[in-house]
Amino acid sequence: MDNRNAVLVVGADGHVGSALAASLKQRGVRLLGTTRRRGTDGPDRVFLDLASLTESWTPPERVETTFLCAGISGLKPCERDPIETSRVNVRGTVAVARGLVAQGCHVVFLSSNQVFDGDTPNRRADEPVQPRSAYGRTKAEAEALLLALPGDVCVVRFGKILEPAPSLLAGWVADLRAGRPVHPLSDLVIAPVSLGFAVSVLLRVADRRACGVVQVSAEHDISYEAIARHIASKVGADDSLVVPGHSRDARFPQALVPRHTTFDTSRLRGELGLTPPDVWATIDEVVGL
Repeated sequence: MDNRNAVLVVGADGHVGSALAASLKQRGVRLLGTTRRRGTDGPDRVFLDLASLTESWTPPERVETTFLCAGISGLKPCERDPIETSRVNVRGTVAVARGLVAQGCHVVFLSSNQVFDGDTPNRRADEPVQPRSAYGRTKAEAEALLLALPGDVCVVRFGKILEPAPSLLAGWVADLRAGRPVHPLSDLVIAPVSLGFAVSVLLRVADRRACGVVQVSAEHDISYEAIARHIASKVGADDSLVVPGHSRDARFPQALVPRHTTFDTSRLRGELGLTPPDVWATIDEVVGL
């Protein structure tokens, strides 16, 4: 990225978007962000509601790179309202990208492991997508439409991004230190990277003006039960305080619970020169242990 040119973050209010915007500002980049919160827009913050877009959209000034970080992401909300999810995650997102690509902008789209069925580990970027969830279907559809645009588009698939002190894990730390039991799910797995690492990947993608698909995950999956036991060990709590449950107990549709969330990350490591940290180092980092 050239510091003389503007960079746009669509969804600058979200966890990834706000962290990315902060890093770009530290670089001295001319930054534009979008928000769907009325009254918070201004010279560097443009109001944009993906749910209401029906045509190509362009920002108030020319931008070199755009990060598409906005969208509906919760599995349960997406299942409850697949029409609205598609309106935002597909139609609105592609409408934004279409106008930007036409101006020669490099577009970077954040996607998910949910484009796959979760039956097989280390999925390659060139494998056919097989989404099972409404969220995954919208991500897969958006990927295909974006990659078909006549310009520079990169899809970055993440397994799981953990922000600092995620509420669930921070709550476990507090409970275990106080001698209270925690109830993690034994069959729900993730292959997480930290928010800081995710931002570094996005910046590297933009710096190299990478196109196509880049995949990001830890080397292997860990269950939430294993995470809770790791935290218990770190804080000196009795392991018996970890009382595992099953995703059925949390009313997760069983078809939406993947057995694997890892990707083949060879392009990330080779072409982009970035290696995901050890999964337990990531947990320690985000929890502050």
